[in-house]
Amino acid sequence: MADAAVSSDLEHGRILTGLARGRFGRIAPERIARHVLQSQAGADWSVLKASFDALARRYGFAQRDALQVAERPADSVFGSYRTSGQARLPKGASSNTRPYETALYQVDPLITSCGCADFVRSSLGLCKHGLVVLEHLEQRGELKNPAKTANPMPELRWNYAQPLPGPFDRLLRLECGSAAASGSATKYFQNTKLSQVALEDLPARGELLTELDRALGSGELRAEPAVQTLLAEERTRVEQQRALQPQLARALASLEHCKRQLYPYQREGVLRFLERGRLLLADDMGLGKTTQAIAASHALLGVGSVTRVLLIVPTPLKSQWKREWESTTDEPIWLVEGSPKERKRLYRTTRRGALVLGYEQLLRDLEHVQSFAPELVVLDEAQRIKNWATKSAAYVKSLAPAYRLVLTGTPMENRFDELASIMDFVDDLALEPKWRLVPYHTVTQPGDKVDKVIAGARNLDVLRTRLSSAMLRRTRSSVLSQLPERTDTRIPVEMTEVQRSAHDELRQPIAELSARAERRSLGSGELMRLMQLLTTQRMICNGMAQLRFDVEWPRCESAQATPALLDSLFAPKLSVLRGLIEQVVIEQRRKVVVFSQWRKLLCFAEWAVRDVLADAGMRALFFTGAESLRAREQAIVDLHEDPNACVLFSSDAGATGLNLQRAASCCINLELPWNPAVLEQRIARVHRLGQTQPIDVYNLVTEDGIEGRIAKLLEQKQALFSSLFDGTSDEVAFEGQTGFVDSVKQLLDPMPAGFVTAAGSDLEADASELAAPLPAAAADDHAPAPSPMTLEALGISVTRKKNGRLQIEVPESLSASVDEWLPLLAERLRSASERE
Repeated sequence: MADAAVSSDLEHGRILTGLARGRFGRIAPERIARHVLQSQAGADWSVLKASFDALARRYGFAQRDALQVAERPADSVFGSYRTSGQARLPKGASSNTRPYETALYQVDPLITSCGCADFVRSSLGLCKHGLVVLEHLEQRGELKNPAKTANPMPELRWNYAQPLPGPFDRLLRLECGSAAASGSATKYFQNTKLSQVALEDLPARGELLTELDRALGSGELRAEPAVQTLLAEERTRVEQQRALQPQLARALASLEHCKRQLYPYQREGVLRFLERGRLLLADDMGLGKTTQAIAASHALLGVGSVTRVLLIVPTPLKSQWKREWESTTDEPIWLVEGSPKERKRLYRTTRRGALVLGYEQLLRDLEHVQSFAPELVVLDEAQRIKNWATKSAAYVKSLAPAYRLVLTGTPMENRFDELASIMDFVDDLALEPKWRLVPYHTVTQPGDKVDKVIAGARNLDVLRTRLSSAMLRRTRSSVLSQLPERTDTRIPVEMTEVQRSAHDELRQPIAELSARAERRSLGSGELMRLMQLLTTQRMICNGMAQLRFDVEWPRCESAQATPALLDSLFAPKLSVLRGLIEQVVIEQRRKVVVFSQWRKLLCFAEWAVRDVLADAGMRALFFTGAESLRAREQAIVDLHEDPNACVLFSSDAGATGLNLQRAASCCINLELPWNPAVLEQRIARVHRLGQTQPIDVYNLVTEDGIEGRIAKLLEQKQALFSSLFDGTSDEVAFEGQTGFVDSVKQLLDPMPAGFVTAAGSDLEADASELAAPLPAAAADDHAPAPSPMTLEALGISVTRKKNGRLQIEVPESLSASVDEWLPLLAERLRSASERE
């Protein structure tokens, strides 16, 4: 085995030497190769190659910054060097690079030390400053015959290499290695190694750092350059944690004053954050990450540890965060909105409380955000900063709050460097060195040693250990006993510009009819036209694909749901649904019922997740008016008995009478129905007697369209068009149009002056014109009868009696126009009968 290792090192050395030619200027390629093998002793090729590439990048940085040796020892190659150059820094910053001290102690094997942060964190044993020193000496031929011995190292030394699989405490790599060392600081070392007792808790750690600082300041000990930087960084971290301790008990006690009671696991999440002040909270979807973040903010504000909180969230979630905040705490909160001048004033005048900011706004307002100087920053959907190269990531990481709470259910989607980018804001030491993250934790296919192909992951226990201090993740199954019987989550969906344009085009005709209804009762044709307009807005909120079904479905039906194709449909709910299915069905292994009023939308929904389910060996089922009775019965049997049948797509034909509580534990509503009773009927399919699991209800809401205003009315427990319903499930009463008109007005945004004319031909258009059908906007041709957006909205109820007869009740206001609504009723009943 030893011979094999030697042979492998020789082969790796030859390859590395070849790769180094021309990559490091005047530095001998063999020297670089030897150092890589020495610094990463025992590592496999993927780590060796990554180490080499990391050094090559640092040499490139030195060239970019025009670094050169400014000071050096007078009569030896060994000793302290200083370099200087012209670094590329942000506008307004000094262009001179900091003159770090770089020490050269030995050449073969190479031993250097530098005071720059990169040397302390990289585990390479060389930084760009050390490479500049080496090239300086090579150019002068001073390394051709290096001395076998070198200047002795200082008493206090540090091993730059972070060992894998651990331990990971950087201070444990300190050594006090000189017999001449004396003083009280040496009591912390045993046989040159730092004692574990010196680091057993926060007070002991603080005492050690204080004593080492004293010893270095008094001259009792000398330290290599890297040690000075290490001690300074560790001292800052200890001071931050110490600042939290005195207030911790009071902060936890303040949680009792939250308006929303926390579950035990949620209290644990808040405690973990308060103990260290920095945390990546990566709980499963539905476990209340938002609530935990707000409760933590409440605690810190309540004890005065912070006064200014910044919530950075995806723009569509801003209003939801404000609602959740106000439901959890009485601390003040403001949405950052308005003109640049108004936003600037808000940053300047807010002295206490929270500001809710979108990621895009951070790009525009960074200067003002920095002047606001938030002490706590909460990042929601933190995968927005998973890419190092994006402005969002760079701007977020330019903030320097003492407290940092990062929320995401998907901390890593595809690559380890995504996780590293997120963790860089939470705890920039947790995954150092970052260059080693991918090669150490990935499995490569055998073959060419240079061109590797990633085939899997490895060493995940090491990764979990490294993350444990700064990341908290609970799965739904791990806290199942603590979950409430039912959790309702509203998921805001941002409207595309195409949707918004089509949606807003209908505002004027809706407003005109609403204005007319205030002066007189609408005719049945006018009322129908108004309902069609409102229905069309709802369909647009679902996506343009539903509105253009006949055009879009043929090109999608047999194609895979690629991101480009999904984007072309202008139906963002489909992408949101994909994410939900991935988390709830694939990751949590649960069965789900997905509801929509429209089968056309359900067709697109099933298509959007088809590949996701197929890749996991799963499938979806349908239960709508378009399936035969036998097909619907089989779908219910499969949902209960087939472990691979995991998603049931159902119209409101399945909202009553079905018992799915022993099959599914999650309900997803692609849109909110007009009537809250219908919403509860949907949810009752899985949330009913016999359900043994806590259930989740996810409501997808296009906030900036009619759906957002429907949701607001439902939240207030007011049925839309409440004047049309008396609250019972089998009777419909028509109370007149006054309440109906008031409800419609609540669905309209405030109209600018002049948007709706006060009188004239626009308002007095012929009723037959207003009753003309809208293209592709009528209720879905597969929707069950009667249509709640046509007959029931007109006040017409249809009740099937036990003897099989139908009882039809019509309001007095429509009794004189039977010829207008009777054909509609007949058509609906006929289509329903055919599908039964």
